[in-house]
Amino acid sequence: MSKTAAQLKQLLSLGENQILEYLTSCELKHCGPQVCAFLNTQGGYLLCGVDDKGQIKGVEHAEQVAEQLESQLKSAIQPPVLFSVEVQQVENKQLLVVEVPAGKDIPYAFNSDIYIRAGEQTQKADVDTIRDMVMRKQVEPTRWERLFSSELDEQGLSASACKKLLSAKRIPKEVAQAEQGLLHRLQLLSLAKYGRLTNAADVLLANAPGKRHPQARVRAVCYRHKADDEYQDLQHLDGPMVEVIEQLITFVMRNTPSRARFSSANNQREEIPMYPEQAVREAIVNAFAHRDYSNFAGGIKVEVSPAHLKVWNAGAFPQGIDEHKIQQGHISVLRNPDIAHGLYLQGYMEKLGRGSVVIQDACKAAGLPAPKWHSDSTSGVTLTLFATEVTTEVTPEVTPEVAKLLLAIKGEQSRVELQDSLTLKDAEHFRKNYLKPALEITPALVEMTIPDKPTSRNQKYRLTALGQQLKQQLSDKKTS
Repeated sequence: MSKTAAQLKQLLSLGENQILEYLTSCELKHCGPQVCAFLNTQGGYLLCGVDDKGQIKGVEHAEQVAEQLESQLKSAIQPPVLFSVEVQQVENKQLLVVEVPAGKDIPYAFNSDIYIRAGEQTQKADVDTIRDMVMRKQVEPTRWERLFSSELDEQGLSASACKKLLSAKRIPKEVAQAEQGLLHRLQLLSLAKYGRLTNAADVLLANAPGKRHPQARVRAVCYRHKADDEYQDLQHLDGPMVEVIEQLITFVMRNTPSRARFSSANNQREEIPMYPEQAVREAIVNAFAHRDYSNFAGGIKVEVSPAHLKVWNAGAFPQGIDEHKIQQGHISVLRNPDIAHGLYLQGYMEKLGRGSVVIQDACKAAGLPAPKWHSDSTSGVTLTLFATEVTTEVTPEVTPEVAKLLLAIKGEQSRVELQDSLTLKDAEHFRKNYLKPALEITPALVEMTIPDKPTSRNQKYRLTALGQQLKQQLSDKKTS
């Protein structure tokens, strides 16, 4: 059965008003010109496994073909650029969806030929068009991510972050097989030039990019009430981007309570996170990929409260994008394609322009209210995920000692700090009657910051989301 373009867009969550091209073939010689033309114009989607009438033919061995096609395209298209190739299933048949954002470094060439879109057709660019593209590129200011990073050399890079990037499954073959040093391999990824590292390399891979770029630091806060004098949890993060992303996701998941859900199949109650991890992950990754790093007063802030989760980043939506288009899954106009490429290679940006659709679908499936985006040219972009009423039962049946411990904990504290705050001198008495019961009760009220090394000298303790909830109940009883 044939599908209209609108039906295919809806089935594949491609958003409205997107340019769509069909190909039955997945051969490089057919796909390359189309991808190149999209890069040189306004971006678009290429569907492989669909004929020009919308008849779904499918692609055999789609996963293998997708991996091969992506590798071939990345080798044949210059300069290096970000696009994605993924497998989607429609009517029990697998298609390849090639998502191509508008390129930032035009003109792009496929096997030394430059292609453009002329109306609904793809064709080779003539000499005048190429000259115009080159002239426009010369007058455009250099992107912040492409500027050289001051005072950063190889010694300032995180060895583990570089290894993770360069060993990623999606890394281009010419990068993986390069025998030259680290700088040469990063240059192939547009993260270095003339032997110097770029700002993109700095925020992606450096141990402490905040030393050179204060706006790269990230702040995460959790509070019970906005007017509280003290935060329940507060972290300032600085380091390689992927590490900070994972730390932020952990921060959100541990500071949001679970909620009860009953399975209709077996009538069993299960505890699930308030916010789907997929939505949290996509929201945080998008903030890093799309924020305005040139705004030195900017940054990223994650804010957790009982009512919502807010993810803010500096910089308004790119030109031509608004709240409505974001909600409809409009293809990204990438502000930082080099940074986004580094995230994509490591599996953090599966859907370049459809992250908003992923977030909305995940919230809907979890029974949460629809998320909201707000963009302001002066204050930046804020994504808000809304909580439902917490239905996790919090039992007050704890010992007086555990109750005192919960009220004493502030953020992350060592055993000695907690013991001192309770004015207890006997360490064994403290462990047995205060700390151990709070750690071992199910579900736990207190957790270790280094759970895999319980005896570490750097070990600290903090409240779980349930512990925070019970602490608030105990505080309310004291003041009532």
